[in-house]
Amino acid sequence: MGTAGILPGRPAGQARSDVTYSCTSPAIPSSYVIATAILLCFCVAFSAMTRRVANNGAFYLLVARGLGKPVAGASAYIAVLAYTGLSMGLVTSFGYFFHETLADPSIGIDVPWWVFTAVGIAVVAFLGYRNVDLSAKVLGVLMAAEFAVLIVLDLIIMARKGIHAFPSAVFAPHEVFAPSVGITLMFAFASYVGFESAALYGEETRNPERSIPRAAYISVVVIAIFYFITTWVMVGAAGPHDAVAKARHDPAMFVLNIADEFGGELLKDLCAVLLLTSVLASYLALHNASARYTFAIAADGIAPKRLASFHARHRSPHYASLCISVLTVVVVGLLGLGGADPYVVISAGLVGLGTLGIILVQAISASAVLGFFARRNDRKMWSGVVAPVAATIGLVIGFVSAAIHFSTLTDSQSPAVASIPYLLPLAGVLGFIVVVRLRKRDPSAYFRFARTQLRPRTDVVLSPVDYTSTYVIVGAGPAGMVMARAMLKEGVPFDWFERHSDFGGIWDIDNTGSPMYEEAHFITSKFISGFYGAPMYMYPLPDYPSWRQIRDYIRQFGDEWGLRDAVTFNTEVISASPVDDGRWRVVLSNGETRDYAGVIAAPGVTWHGSMPDYPGMSDFIGTVSHSRDFRCGRELAGKTVLVVGAGNSGVDIACAAATHAEAAYLSVRRGYRYVPKYIAGIPTDALLAGVLVPPEIGGTMTMDPADIIDQLVGDLTRFGLPAPDHAPFETHPIMNTDVLHHLGHGDLVAKPDISHFDTSGVTFTDGTRIEVDHVIMATGYTYELPFIDRELFDWKGGRPDLYLNIFSREHEGLYVVGFIEFVDAAYKRFDEMAQMVLMDIRARETGVCRDELQWLKAHDHPDLRGGVRYVDSPRHSSYVDATAYMDYLAELRERLGWPDIDEGYYWSMRSEPIGKHAATPSAADDTVEPAVVVSEAPTMT
Repeated sequence: MGTAGILPGRPAGQARSDVTYSCTSPAIPSSYVIATAILLCFCVAFSAMTRRVANNGAFYLLVARGLGKPVAGASAYIAVLAYTGLSMGLVTSFGYFFHETLADPSIGIDVPWWVFTAVGIAVVAFLGYRNVDLSAKVLGVLMAAEFAVLIVLDLIIMARKGIHAFPSAVFAPHEVFAPSVGITLMFAFASYVGFESAALYGEETRNPERSIPRAAYISVVVIAIFYFITTWVMVGAAGPHDAVAKARHDPAMFVLNIADEFGGELLKDLCAVLLLTSVLASYLALHNASARYTFAIAADGIAPKRLASFHARHRSPHYASLCISVLTVVVVGLLGLGGADPYVVISAGLVGLGTLGIILVQAISASAVLGFFARRNDRKMWSGVVAPVAATIGLVIGFVSAAIHFSTLTDSQSPAVASIPYLLPLAGVLGFIVVVRLRKRDPSAYFRFARTQLRPRTDVVLSPVDYTSTYVIVGAGPAGMVMARAMLKEGVPFDWFERHSDFGGIWDIDNTGSPMYEEAHFITSKFISGFYGAPMYMYPLPDYPSWRQIRDYIRQFGDEWGLRDAVTFNTEVISASPVDDGRWRVVLSNGETRDYAGVIAAPGVTWHGSMPDYPGMSDFIGTVSHSRDFRCGRELAGKTVLVVGAGNSGVDIACAAATHAEAAYLSVRRGYRYVPKYIAGIPTDALLAGVLVPPEIGGTMTMDPADIIDQLVGDLTRFGLPAPDHAPFETHPIMNTDVLHHLGHGDLVAKPDISHFDTSGVTFTDGTRIEVDHVIMATGYTYELPFIDRELFDWKGGRPDLYLNIFSREHEGLYVVGFIEFVDAAYKRFDEMAQMVLMDIRARETGVCRDELQWLKAHDHPDLRGGVRYVDSPRHSSYVDATAYMDYLAELRERLGWPDIDEGYYWSMRSEPIGKHAATPSAADDTVEPAVVVSEAPTMT
């Protein structure tokens, strides 16, 4: 907080001058020593947890991990109140000091303090609204200049007074442990407010596990050294026995008088100017912190979502910033109109409230570290127990002692002023209640609130295992390929069979039974798609590749990792069944029978079409087919075509029919959300995932995907479609708005569900009827494992009941990879499933963790939907929320000591260089970022 952090308070009338004594007491330097020791313990704890938990600097995110989300809500509300109180107090200080500076006899201009406070609010409101980068640049320049001048003053005093600039009286026990220690400690803690912000951008570095702790330690140590030396020198300059008297005589000019005495009029004037800019800069920083905290909790669902909007051009959380500015005007204005002293009551009271709030949030965060490591097996005594306990105790003592002496801080005996600290627990209770209500009202939003991810563990090294058992992989589509690559890396013996002649799975249109058609394209963009070690955006592909390009990408992946040598093509697994000794007997299409320790099925989920049975359908003389059999829109030329079902394949085929058929209709049973593939020229999924952000387009952008989609798509009932009956992503997203183009142009006509067929046409539930030549049923697929007896599974909703959608709960050694659907790119999720299979195979071979895995498979039933209420349909019976699924698998890997995978995990086993087809990622990188990032949306800072 710069010069403001070492300025004394001002006695009002006959009020007690304890606060003046506290701020200029010789014990101030020792208070910095105590505060530094406590905060270094906090840094140890904070750093230990941030090494394991990725976060953007908001303490409540760590609290959620360690103490639960309701307590995190309490912490978040306290933090918002604290930062807001600090910003209000500092802008009042700005007005007060500006008034005092101009009122100095040497100038003699008397302008009310509130005029300058109003100017400060207006300037910071403009900067907070206009541009985050501009705010940061202004802040950096002002703070650097002020610190430089204070260092110059320190050096002048040291040169003049020598050893007497460092009086030993500052360490006298009667000073250090004086009754006012709570106030001096609070002033010391106030100087550290925001020290964690130095770690905010650590997430963007190559090694955040090292850079974030380093930034936190450097911040605390630099602040400690600067304030300790400066306050010590100031006490020495005034004289340890005269400092309080000089401050009482002229509190507003205490530091400036010292500057005048030791550096002359020029240094005094420079300090006066920089005092004002320091307070303004500190106000700017805390206003931005308050606005971003407000933005963050609004985006997390515990504040009005309007506050989570950001300006599309300036990238600022402008609504949250304006809200803080308006609130500042109201609170400071009302207090000023009520006659409250601007410095002793308004400024000191609000800064005191804010500092107490930050101390309380840090105490809660330190205890959260203790809670986090209490449940982990990698807990270290110093960083996971001793440091967080010491930090919590020290911070709580500091909070309580400062709260007890709060009336001393404000020089006020008013019960209302003395009760200001009670606002903090009230805010905490309110935040706790809001989050508890969110859990009941919207489980999906509760899941997303304060969500963090565990950092990938790069320090886990698995000991080599000499595997003696052989497994079999069935299927060489993407799921089978990542499974084979994982087993090659682990050294597990396996055989691998694929009935087709090449890699590609469903993306090879020549593969018998493939549902592929000429118009098919990937519905996820290349920016979030692809295999680990071969992200799709590294290849010369369009944003949404065609089926041919996906097929070729999959085959190139197989070549690059040498998978062709491991697979046997043109060989089908006819059956796989358990035998008495716990092994599995497999019959192949070539007549061979082989026994294996386990079967890993990777057959895919879109091979077996689900055909509805409408009344009268058997009497219909036209053609009824499943979308699986559709190949090209040219097949529909000259026909009247009805497409039933509005999934991604259905709307693609409907668009093809609108282009090629004589007449085209689309029958939909329910309302769907049609998601545009682009927003502001950026692939939608990459935008919503935060991989890419839009260019500066002006206006306001919301963080809510539902609002974004609804604003862009508009009222679907205008096109004859039913209104959506679900929230976004409660069904598989329909990444297609071409269908709306054809509906709007009359090339395609929307119809409701079918009532019945007759010999030549279809009647719908609204009573209308059409003559039709060809009905294409885009009605989804059934899950089938044709080579395994259905009786070996417990089937629920048409899907086998598998633990984590991977493990048979009843039969050892039976695994399924890829029997899962979610709103996300699939290939990396398949790889994470493959790691779980390997974990179990290793446990079976070594016995390590085997009992725990057996228990989990039998009894663990986690919520993998993340609170999302997916629509009640057969397709969504096996749907999981990708984030919830990834988080749970990460927790299991952490619990069972299994390494995480990243883009460089498999790099050492690559058999063929990427060459001209792609850029080479670094094996040391945790992620490889896309080449195009236009700019950044605001994050909590």
